[in-house]
Amino acid sequence: MRSWRLSLFFTLALVLMLAPAAHAQFTVSFGSSWDGVPLQDILDAEFGPGTVDMMTGYEGYLAGDADPSYWEDLGAQSIIIREIAGYADNNILGWYEETLVGAPTIDGVGDGVIFAGPMSEGMEVTVDFTEVTRFGFYLNPNGTGDGINAPEPELFYTNRSYNDLGADGSGAVNPPFDGDAQFLVYNVSHLRGTPAYVVAVEDLDSGAELFPSYTAGGTDNDYNDLVFEIRAESPVDTESSSFGAVKSLFDR
Repeated sequence: MRSWRLSLFFTLALVLMLAPAAHAQFTVSFGSSWDGVPLQDILDAEFGPGTVDMMTGYEGYLAGDADPSYWEDLGAQSIIIREIAGYADNNILGWYEETLVGAPTIDGVGDGVIFAGPMSEGMEVTVDFTEVTRFGFYLNPNGTGDGINAPEPELFYTNRSYNDLGADGSGAVNPPFDGDAQFLVYNVSHLRGTPAYVVAVEDLDSGAELFPSYTAGGTDNDYNDLVFEIRAESPVDTESSSFGAVKSLFDR
């Protein structure tokens, strides 16, 4: 297994708590994987059959869940990001500082690249943060090349309110209709014993038309194009009041 440390010299304080609910709850339209590898099989291999339910276990499925998805400071020093599976070698995954005022400008200030180009199962990157209170993830589908319905420089974000609606921004043809869900977040803290989340990514517009086999301009919504886990490397104790009025994600 290859691993290395990626230090970020920008302002970013580690956070591992999903944000308060804003638009929850929402429905995801899952399709048949063109790769022939359902996300459920990936989750079963990692955690055991049925332990994490692909269709009902993501944040936002239940009323009161975190939506949109971002992370807030719980006092850890760094996070480990580990690839669990990936079926698209050209995608670029990065992080961005979440300001909640709109899609960020990815320009190397308050953002950074985590995985780029061909990746491999089990690869780990440790990201050190200082002084930023919120962050999310972005995906550049097909890297620096144009992706289907994602011409450069379009990006997909964990905060789905920043994503366009449907294949070309003209409106989603399947739920959710208020922001394409390109990232699904599964809280696995209770399985790891430390703040930990699995993030499953769809690298085609999830609001496009679903097809059982490859069709240009469509999607399979299999969310297996990149599956990674984030967890705290050095979490510190926090008072329960740190969660404020938000739903504790550790009670599942």
